Amino acid sequence: MSKNIFDDLKFDSNDPAKVRIYMSKEFKIIRISLKKGLVIEPHHGNHVVFFYVLRGKGIFTTGSGEIELGENEYISLNATEPRGIKSLEDLVVLAVRD
Repeated sequence: MSKNIFDDLKFDSNDPAKVRIYMSKEFKIIRISLKKGLVIEPHHGNHVVFFYVLRGKGIFTTGSGEIELGENEYISLNATEPRGIKSLEDLVVLAVRD
């Protein structure tokens, strides 16, 4: 089955919108949509994660500080590294995690 990654895209003005695109025992793919100005506060994870920006711009918190990413840019974080996101524009991110 094929589908467009932007199908059913919605932005919540109060919270990040998370949609599970694919789930298996090995990994998960999640689409995260953040309205401009929304934040996922920095927190410590317990899994490796890869963030790929589909639309917009945001500041991503990592273990070595903050980095601004825009469309078609990505970052990967190890399992113990802190992670957080602040949207500078309406932001759509694809997260792949184990």
